[in-house]
Amino acid sequence: MPTSATPRGKTANLLFSDQADFHTASEGTYLATPFYSENLGESEPQEADPLLGTDRHNNRDQTGPAPGLVSMSGEVVVPMDVNHLPYWLTMLFGSPVTSGDGPYTHVFTSGGEVLSYRTIEVEKRAGAAFFQNVGCLAAGISFDTARASGFRQATVSLVGRSQTKLAASKGGSVAEQLPLGQIPAAKGLMRINGVDAANFLGGSFNYQNNPSASDDLTGDKYLAGYALDEDASCNGSGRVRYVNDAYYDIMAAGDPVSMELEFSLSQSARILLSLPTVRFEKAPFAPVSGPGGLQAEFNWRAEQTAHKAMLSVTVENGVEAYNV
Repeated sequence: MPTSATPRGKTANLLFSDQADFHTASEGTYLATPFYSENLGESEPQEADPLLGTDRHNNRDQTGPAPGLVSMSGEVVVPMDVNHLPYWLTMLFGSPVTSGDGPYTHVFTSGGEVLSYRTIEVEKRAGAAFFQNVGCLAAGISFDTARASGFRQATVSLVGRSQTKLAASKGGSVAEQLPLGQIPAAKGLMRINGVDAANFLGGSFNYQNNPSASDDLTGDKYLAGYALDEDASCNGSGRVRYVNDAYYDIMAAGDPVSMELEFSLSQSARILLSLPTVRFEKAPFAPVSGPGGLQAEFNWRAEQTAHKAMLSVTVENGVEAYNV
């Protein structure tokens, strides 16, 4: 008897399109983008119901449950790709300011108060099962900055409204996928006050929109939407080889510095994250734990200024516009 084909991640596809409102799946033209993994899903826990006076077999076993609150969330791990990452940046920050006539420069800025909801469709069983995630909002993005093998990846955190399994795709006539422009994980650069940071071994980067659920009654079991009432935040960590006191002096002084993280394929294909004001948290520096070389770790926190947003992301590539 021959083997049978079973669902595999290799056959998965991800399509997306922005919605007109939180509750209604997009009916527009969908776009396709690559991804490494996803775990989007709807949760509805069952809770104990302390109802008394019902029929029962005994007085010890638990009885039927009450419904918990429905929630939807998950993460999508995506490539740090100069062509495809802007699709996720539009979820996080809104539409960019685009300039140039090829290559093009797209500038995304934190601090926006209006962000779009998105329908994300994941094909999990080739041609037979399509999971439609409605009302997706980008909660945050994080990635590691250390030198590594392979291609650099980022994790996009999402919240949403609901998930439905479909027998056929609702993506319609999907536009041709953009070419890949993946950035090797071995490449990266940090600058402090405009100067390339020496002895930098890597660290972490984390931006959060911090959306809060809107619990208005809607006539069904789902959320009414999300609000951006809390401050957005951006922080991270760094690890350096201890050869002098430069990083210690920054921590000890507590004065703000500017920071940049750059990941590039070429001069006309790169991703630049600019943080105009960053403060290093004071902490034990370069602890001695043996006879080997010393390393120091530090945490940092970004903030806005009177004239600049907390974070701007500049993407240079050959894509003229990002109309989602």
